[in-house]
Amino acid sequence: MFKTIPRYALPGILLVVLFFVACKQKPVIATKLTEQYKNEVYKDYDSAAYHAEFKKQLEQSKPQLHYADAIVSYYAENDNEPHFTQNFLTNGQLRKMVQYLSRAGEHGLNPDMFHGSDIAKQLDTIQANKFTNISQVYPVLAKLEINTANALLNYSSVLQFGVVNPHHLYRRYEPIPKRPDSASFKQAFDAPNLVSYLEQVQPQKPEYLALKKALAAINKNIIDSAKLFRIKTIEMNMERMRWQIAKRDSQYIFVNIPSYNLQWLQNGKPVLNMRVCVGEPRPIDYEDKLKVYLKTKKIDDKPISHQTPVITSYINTIQLNPTWRIPESIAQNEIYYAAQKNPNYFQNNNIRVYYNGVEVGDPDTIKWAKINREHIPYTFKQDASEINALGKFKFIFDNDNSIYLHDTPNKKAFLSNWRAVSHGCVRVQDPLMLATMLMGDTTKMDNIRMEVGLAPKDTTKKARYAKLLAKRAAPGFELQSKFVSLNKTVQLFIDYYTCLPDENGKPVFYYDLYRMDADLEKAMGKYLGR
Repeated sequence: MFKTIPRYALPGILLVVLFFVACKQKPVIATKLTEQYKNEVYKDYDSAAYHAEFKKQLEQSKPQLHYADAIVSYYAENDNEPHFTQNFLTNGQLRKMVQYLSRAGEHGLNPDMFHGSDIAKQLDTIQANKFTNISQVYPVLAKLEINTANALLNYSSVLQFGVVNPHHLYRRYEPIPKRPDSASFKQAFDAPNLVSYLEQVQPQKPEYLALKKALAAINKNIIDSAKLFRIKTIEMNMERMRWQIAKRDSQYIFVNIPSYNLQWLQNGKPVLNMRVCVGEPRPIDYEDKLKVYLKTKKIDDKPISHQTPVITSYINTIQLNPTWRIPESIAQNEIYYAAQKNPNYFQNNNIRVYYNGVEVGDPDTIKWAKINREHIPYTFKQDASEINALGKFKFIFDNDNSIYLHDTPNKKAFLSNWRAVSHGCVRVQDPLMLATMLMGDTTKMDNIRMEVGLAPKDTTKKARYAKLLAKRAAPGFELQSKFVSLNKTVQLFIDYYTCLPDENGKPVFYYDLYRMDADLEKAMGKYLGR
């Protein structure tokens, strides 16, 4: 016979019963799918069975995943739970994500690279609601979960950071752009609203939106070679705009190499515009010559590279009446031969020659033909003067390639449409105006004008200016350089865009003088729009 259960034991038994009932509650995804599709099959959903299928599918999919380590790590840390299908399937957000993926062409990207069609097929299978047993459901849910994670991380990463890392693609690209990382992946996985997150990662730079609009306006039903060129050029420059280099200040200087142009922008509006000269492009066979040089290490095999690098920095100093310490490469490739042809070369060009730091008294007597060009034992400095290659102004900023903006005595170069003529530094058309804006101080600017031999704006300083001119005219006078630190540094971007929108949003195309578009097109591969 059963004994009567003591009344005091009933609460404990009730707790045990409630515990086991709670343990037997159906997973959230099972409840959602049952309610959404009215199919009793989902009531048989078993988490352990799903997890086993998911791990199998994930292992098979790993070679095709763009960020496999991040995806595997996330699900391992979250017990392989169906995060995306549980939260965004029945409310239609996965279907909306497919729409975003299918419109990747609006960004100059190939939609096929995000595999939205695979997700759509799996959604269609679930929507058809023809499952007759739960074992048919697990593979579809597992594939949908994996494909969603893969597409979301890939799509959001490309829109936020670009397809290509330019720091790895180009030799002379100094900025190290931000790339996808654990923090950006976490944002994607943790997004409480998938559609809001997808909208959030859409690029919003005005120039990007202008190119996006221009791309959409091109009739792609009939494509000729000219139209194809415009499409690809716009697409590649949209990619450049996705690269996350330094955030722009409210005011900054922007030099675009292909357009030979410098702009000073304040709150997105240009307040100064001038022509510039940039570095010469490399020879077409540069890469082949470089391979030979790396084998032989002979200076005669070394290809010349004068391309202006891409740089992000801050102008911090102006050098007035600069001297020019001539780089070794110029000494080897130009001065070495010029000195042999003309014994008076150094005197005519106001260049001092040094041996072990000591000035050579009569450099015109050096027997250059007997000197090994590869190991020239001399260094060279051009004194400040009216003929100095750097002119009267040198604008200094930190960078890895000893590049600077500067004046030039050769003003005729600015009249030419082809202005890729320098050794890599950027020559500016109106250095006085640039210095004026950098200084932002009329009093200091008058002092600068007098230092470089220009009359002051303040008429009360005319007497002082006259004394300076008399001093300069005296026999034996040597012009001295002076460094002026800016009260506030100004951000500088030297960049490379072969297509930019004008003030009306219309795309303007520039000649790809460094052939960087070809390298980018190859690197982007199948990601480029089709």
